[in-house]
Amino acid sequence: MAVSEVKICNLALRKLGARLIESLSDSSQEAVTCNLFYEQVRDSVLREHPWNFAAARGRLAKLIDTPAFGYAFQYQRPVDCLHLRQLNSPDDEFVVEGDKILTNRENASAVYTMKVVNPVLFDPSFVMALSARLAAEMADDITGSTSKAQEMWTLYLNAMQSARLSDSSEGREDEILNDPWLEARGIHNSDSFILRG
Repeated sequence: MAVSEVKICNLALRKLGARLIESLSDSSQEAVTCNLFYEQVRDSVLREHPWNFAAARGRLAKLIDTPAFGYAFQYQRPVDCLHLRQLNSPDDEFVVEGDKILTNRENASAVYTMKVVNPVLFDPSFVMALSARLAAEMADDITGSTSKAQEMWTLYLNAMQSARLSDSSEGREDEILNDPWLEARGIHNSDSFILRG
C-alpha cells in the first residue's frame, strides 16, 4: 500500500491508541487534529535533518537591489526552500533574511532542503520519524495525557536518531547541536545524533 497522508496520520494515531481515520476530511476529533498538525509537523521534520530525498540544488536569482551593508549581493530564496544548506562551496558565508539570501558570492547556486509534499517520495525512515513527531504533537489533544506526550517525544527522538544514521550512511556526517526547543521540554539530544551536511 502506497504511503499517504492518511496512512502517516494513522501510524501516529495508532501509537496513541486512538481511533484511525479514513480521510482527513472526516469530522472526527482525530481527523480534525491531524489536519491541524500535519503540514506544520511535516515541514518541521523536513528541516530537522538534511534528508537525501528532499535535497535540491540550483542557481539563485540575483536581485537588482543590494544589501544596505554587510554583503555584496542578495538573491531570491527559492519558493520551495525549507532550509538552505550551503551555497556553491561549504565555505561561502551567507545569511537568510526573510525570503532573501545575502552573501558575497557572485553567481550563487545553492543546495537546500525542498518542501516535499507528496508522501510517496518520503524515505521510509522519515515516515516513521514523522508519524512519531505527529503523535507527540497530538498527544495532549487526543489523549489528554502529558505522560503519553513525553513517551511520544522519546519515541520521536529515537526514530530520528535511527533515521539520521540510515540517511547519513549515504553521505558525510556532521555533529548536530542540541535543540533549545526540545531542551525546553526537558528532552535532550545526545552528541551521538548526526546529520548529513
